Amino acid sequence: MHTRDCTLFRRLRLRPWTSALLLALASNSLHASGQAVPASNVSNDSAKDTARDSSTQTASGAAVGQPTAPQAATAVHLSVLPAPLPASVTQGINVDTRSKAILTHLNEVIRYYRMMVAPIQKTGEPSDMLYAEQAQAEATRAAQLAFQASRDEAALLARIQNKARAAVTQAPQTETQKLAVVQLGVRQQMQDLQSQLTATDAKMSAPTRHPDPQLPLEKQALEGRLKLAQATFDALTKVAGVSTAQTNSGLQGDINRLQHAAPELVDKTVKPVVGTIEPLGSLRDAGVATQAEVLFQLLGADRAIEQRIRESQVLHDQAVDMRTPLLKILHATVEAGQTLQSTTTALPAVKSKGAVASDAAALASTKKAYDELTEAFTTISDVSVPISQEVLLLEQAQGNLVSWRSAVEAERATILHSLLARVFSIALILSLLYGVGSLWQRATIRYVQDLRRRRQLLLVRRLVVGFLSGIVLIGGFVTQFNSLATFAGFITAGIAVGLQTMLLSVAAYFFIVGRYGVSVGDRITVAGVTGDVVEVGLVRFYMMELIGSGTELHPTGRVAVFANSVLFQSGTPLYKQLPGTDYVWHEITLKLKPDSDYEPATKLIYGAVASVYGEYKARIDEQHRQVEKWMDTAMESPGMAARLQLSDGLQYAILYPVEIAAASETDERIVTKIMAAISSNAVAMQAVDGLPTLRAVVKG
Repeated sequence: MHTRDCTLFRRLRLRPWTSALLLALASNSLHASGQAVPASNVSNDSAKDTARDSSTQTASGAAVGQPTAPQAATAVHLSVLPAPLPASVTQGINVDTRSKAILTHLNEVIRYYRMMVAPIQKTGEPSDMLYAEQAQAEATRAAQLAFQASRDEAALLARIQNKARAAVTQAPQTETQKLAVVQLGVRQQMQDLQSQLTATDAKMSAPTRHPDPQLPLEKQALEGRLKLAQATFDALTKVAGVSTAQTNSGLQGDINRLQHAAPELVDKTVKPVVGTIEPLGSLRDAGVATQAEVLFQLLGADRAIEQRIRESQVLHDQAVDMRTPLLKILHATVEAGQTLQSTTTALPAVKSKGAVASDAAALASTKKAYDELTEAFTTISDVSVPISQEVLLLEQAQGNLVSWRSAVEAERATILHSLLARVFSIALILSLLYGVGSLWQRATIRYVQDLRRRRQLLLVRRLVVGFLSGIVLIGGFVTQFNSLATFAGFITAGIAVGLQTMLLSVAAYFFIVGRYGVSVGDRITVAGVTGDVVEVGLVRFYMMELIGSGTELHPTGRVAVFANSVLFQSGTPLYKQLPGTDYVWHEITLKLKPDSDYEPATKLIYGAVASVYGEYKARIDEQHRQVEKWMDTAMESPGMAARLQLSDGLQYAILYPVEIAAASETDERIVTKIMAAISSNAVAMQAVDGLPTLRAVVKG
């Protein structure tokens, strides 16, 4: 076996004698059927079939029928082109430069395809779904055409003279073609044997009086030869497949490896998933936060579409550059035809036999040249079809993307208009609320003279305006509360635990400002501290501390601060004056001698106290009437009460009300009156045992 044959089979990882046996077996089988193995004796159609099989095997991953595979007719035309092509046709084409350009273009195509199938819009109109689906379909088809055009051009570049690689690639390609030719011959033999077997079956089944006894023997022989041819064909197919796998290198191998990065281009059952788009109509009445989020999403979609438009233009320019060498070859082919036409001369009318034979040879040569140019022109035209379709498809994709961008810009303008209108509405409502609050404040200050009632109304104003403002802001900015329900629950629980004292104080505030609450100026006693209230807040109240002994209380200069929640503490009672009253009860006590006549003395003492009480009794009665009117119920009128008691001997005690503001002066006058009355009456002096004692019945 020839050295090149051994090298080839060594590359195919087959033993040389195994391949030789296969070739010999195939050759003998073909000779036995009356067919020849050399390619020169194979018909034109058989040569085309052989070339198509070889091209399909060489392009691994691009079998006939796949969307990225070259067209069968184009592969046939490429296979019958002379290798290398004439330099006059391929002048100026650098194979290495074009190969790098093809791989660069395919890399850009894959990146563009990945970019286009990625969802970019979450909100929009139903038409945006159509734009997205059309963009993905166009990107998929453009990528398929790019791989198809790249394989066609790679096959064309393989027939352009490149001295740097001719020594490396020429031998394996020749042996592979030999295997393909033999395989085609075996296939043709199988078809002939099948036809003969069918004819024999027809003869055997035909009705006849004298059947031929040789027909069954012929049928058995044909079946045996058909099985042998089938086994030979299967073996050659395996050898050719291994040859293809081992020789799948260079530009075609790089193209196949790039195609593996996007296997969905070949598998028609795998389609890119278009992301769902939320309808824009339901968001026009959404809150400011939702509309702002949608607006930013549309801005991002606009930028993404703009990026895809730029990428489409880059691919379009690359595709045009890839088509340029093909157009140059077409122009060179046309020019070669015109040159051939101009060099052709008409034959003379009368010629000798030698001249006629020479002219016939010249005409045959000219016809062959025309046929070669026609085949080359047809092939290059077929090769340029996929890349031209890719150019047109990229232009359509750009138009679709431009329309999509216009639709997104219109949607963005709609959302922006709705957002601005909602913000303006919120601002208008807040302005109205603050205007009403300002009128409320002015009316309260002007028409409410009671400071306590004025403070309450102003506080209610702040609460109402603040609450309504919060409702407007929350309702304006947020409209979807479903996702906030769980989060709001945790937040509420945390606030309730962390701010329970403050919340309790806020709740107690409404009891403080109630009917029996505490107001500024009230004298109260809480937690053992007595004082006058100077400020009532939402969380705390302030009181000026008072201290003293007996009936005298004086400011200490300190302010006691209590949380409103002190009202809910069981061990800390709060005492205050009845609303509308400004008096307290004092008691004056005198010791009496049991063995004396003390009745005149008691009358004298009672009269002295009554004379002083009579001076302010009318004011006490007026306060009592105001309390009855305020409480809407009858109450016992305050007044003097005298009694004898034996707590510490015989004592005479008189209980009387006294105004808080003049308590000290009133007590002083009563004591003076009693002492003067006793000193001026001898009977009273004999009955009284010691000085009078004065005390406050209730402190403060």
